[in-house]
Amino acid sequence: MSLLIGCDSFLEVTPQGQLTTANFYRSAADAEKAIAAAYSGLQDPADYLLPYPIVFGGVASDNAAKGGESGNDQPDIQSIQNFVHNPSNGYVDLAWDELYAGVHLANLAIANIPTIDMDTARRERFVAEAKFLRAYYYHYLLLLFGLEGEGVPLILEPVQNEEADVPKTPEDEVWAQIEQDLTEAAAVLPATYSAANVGRATRGAAQALLVKAYMFQEKWAAAEAMAENVIAGPYSLAPDYSSIFTLEGEYGPGSIFEINYANISAQAEGTDATVYQTSRSTWGYGFNCPTESLVDAYEANDPRLEATVIFDGEMMPDGSTIDTGASPTGYYNEKIWIPQSAWPQNAGGDVLDGPTNRRFIRLAQVLLWHAEAANENGHPMEALESLNRVRRRARDADADPTNDPAGVLPDITTTDQAQLRTLIYREQRVELAMEYHRYFTLVRQGRAAEVMQAFGKPFQEGKHERLPIPQLQIDLSNGVITQNPGY
Repeated sequence: MSLLIGCDSFLEVTPQGQLTTANFYRSAADAEKAIAAAYSGLQDPADYLLPYPIVFGGVASDNAAKGGESGNDQPDIQSIQNFVHNPSNGYVDLAWDELYAGVHLANLAIANIPTIDMDTARRERFVAEAKFLRAYYYHYLLLLFGLEGEGVPLILEPVQNEEADVPKTPEDEVWAQIEQDLTEAAAVLPATYSAANVGRATRGAAQALLVKAYMFQEKWAAAEAMAENVIAGPYSLAPDYSSIFTLEGEYGPGSIFEINYANISAQAEGTDATVYQTSRSTWGYGFNCPTESLVDAYEANDPRLEATVIFDGEMMPDGSTIDTGASPTGYYNEKIWIPQSAWPQNAGGDVLDGPTNRRFIRLAQVLLWHAEAANENGHPMEALESLNRVRRRARDADADPTNDPAGVLPDITTTDQAQLRTLIYREQRVELAMEYHRYFTLVRQGRAAEVMQAFGKPFQEGKHERLPIPQLQIDLSNGVITQNPGY
């Protein structure tokens, strides 16, 4: 078995080529490389393929349309958008392969780093980081393939390919393992790191992902309590919402966990998500285009709309004017936009080496999870406090208390549980728009069939809450892994 060594920006290591488990895991430097390899599974999977969170969290939802040159550009994404995907879809294969590759690298680190003679605290931290990463990969495996009780194969030890024919583990058992990994990780991980180590998993990242796990299981009391722990941590809402998604806004005060990318020559550390979502009138391919449904979801004069959606003819901060005529919806995603000076090819990089980090969990997201959980627990005042904190920041009232114009995102005051639930759902949609969460959130809240059918998609309840298991995996397992219902 070979171990592919990669690195993130917080690691400056010399590529070592292919190393085997027989001659690896001997030193602290080996441990550093092993944990870097486990982090590498977070990044984009392959050239000229969109990252799976965009495809399944964004394009599959009512927030975004596929875009691209035509309907025949990336037909596997087109089939996902139209809910006619099957077990042989390339992006279904891609997501499964990449996530289980990440699980394998995390398992290698968890199993082998404890055997290395090195500083005890550092060794324990590396193992905790690997447990966070394993939980991250398994949570996505459940979101994509294992909800509604189906589960996914749970593999907790490094295995050879021929030993990997593991049947599905029930969903609740996989969630239990995720909870265990995150709880153990949070007990060890630091609250913050030095600038040289930015991007690593922190205690808050583990706790925030644990909140998400509780939310998917409707463990409302646990979710509310854990969210309060995160909210009390070293985070604050960035005063200017639009600044969050700039290159200068990376690792801002509200950032809990980001997936790091950088345009480093010959390092393949950038993301193709940037070029894929950028306007075809500039240097991009024009995928993942905001829909009219999303635009209409914003309240009047909500500043977040302008920070999220690029409109036709809009002049950007670098002086360029965007033509959205090639977009099927007439809009592009502003949260991924970068100025011409940052285009990777202008700095000697490849067009796929976009420098933009993916904001995976932000404080605002945890606040809105807290609001939802508190409301379900019958704690409306606590829910309103978190909900209105997000709204105040959106209208910049936190940065400037005098900037509180009448009628612009007024504080929510209702304590009626059903009404408040609807308002929290809307706030989650607009605050986190185009950040690749929408589809998973709809499924979690049991609203996917209603919302997607109203949007005009042929969503089948009981089937499309999850993807099919890749047919190749079923064949390779000789039927040990069974297909999800409806496929």
